[in-house]
Amino acid sequence: MGTAGQNAAEASALLEALCQQPGVQLAEPEHNGWEVFHQRLRGAELPARLCTDAHLAALAIANGWRLVSFDRDFERFEGLVRLPLL
Repeated sequence: MGTAGQNAAEASALLEALCQQPGVQLAEPEHNGWEVFHQRLRGAELPARLCTDAHLAALAIANGWRLVSFDRDFERFEGLVRLPLL
């Protein structure tokens, strides 16, 4: 990412500032969200790089949302309603 890259402390500060903006809410799992997340982690051989994807997929599944992404790795998550972008 060149000069646009940030260290963990800078990224944390930026995230905190973004979350303070009007109208911004953090997505939280409803119903059985954590159970869905852990099922996705344990359900198949999942590379560590896809743990964040598993969390996003679990949020969408538990909350009845559709996930929109260019990332084809989301195809692996059973029960996920997704809109693949080309």
